[in-house]
Amino acid sequence: MYPSPSPQDWAAGRFGDRAGAVRRQILASLTEAVGNAQDAQRWSRSDKRFPYGHTLMTRRYEALVEGFRHEPGFQTVRPYGSPHHLVVLDGNLLLPFRYAEDDATPISEARISDGRISALVRELFDRFGPAASYRQEELDLSIDWETGHDREGEQDLEAWSTENEAAAIRPALPLLPEDTRLVPIAYAGNAHAGLLRLYWGEAELLDDLGHLRWLHCEPIPLTIASASGGGVEASGAARFDQGVLPSLALRARPPVERANETMFPVHSEAIQEAPVTADNEHP
Repeated sequence: MYPSPSPQDWAAGRFGDRAGAVRRQILASLTEAVGNAQDAQRWSRSDKRFPYGHTLMTRRYEALVEGFRHEPGFQTVRPYGSPHHLVVLDGNLLLPFRYAEDDATPISEARISDGRISALVRELFDRFGPAASYRQEELDLSIDWETGHDREGEQDLEAWSTENEAAAIRPALPLLPEDTRLVPIAYAGNAHAGLLRLYWGEAELLDDLGHLRWLHCEPIPLTIASASGGGVEASGAARFDQGVLPSLALRARPPVERANETMFPVHSEAIQEAPVTADNEHP
């Protein structure tokens, strides 16, 4: 078990009283991004998953920017060499990434990249992540690691920069305050099933292959209603007796019926006919 504070303490320490609203907006934004990617895949009519991956690669950043744009303490930063803007909220730098295509892979096995990470991701963790307590040393075996495209054609953020660009990346990030803290947002999903799992927290980067060690890892339930960027838990839905009562259409009996009640008796309820069902159905 990873040593960490309670979910309430960690989120409140990062975002204060609006921690719940921030969590709901993260879910709403990534749900929208995944839905956009699924639409792109369907409209492409392709049996390859590149339309899904490329769309999600862009929309996961854009949807977060759109969702938090009007929040107090919001700003964006676009690292040199990257086409994407990252959200900074209350001094927290949000970094979304896909860690799995299924809902069976444990979050403890999450990697931020399918290949060797770039200078940009290294810089983000070194500058804004927690102090590394352990880092695996690797031997340079001159292996040509394939980077840039994951299994669904989704390009990682670091694919837009190389190790040779490290000197150019550093001048862009110091524009952020030194006390800015990185918040990795890990999600699992695929083009068929959509969003399957969602987590956020605090993590160390262990090696150049993107392995993480979570210091705090909190699931974000997918049952949160996300209407208007802020909702309630699904269990908080309106009760059956809180709806609008239907109006009853009443009319007076015609005079001829009132004068001949023996011929026109009053019925308090209509006679219910027995429902007709098929042999394998129930009323």
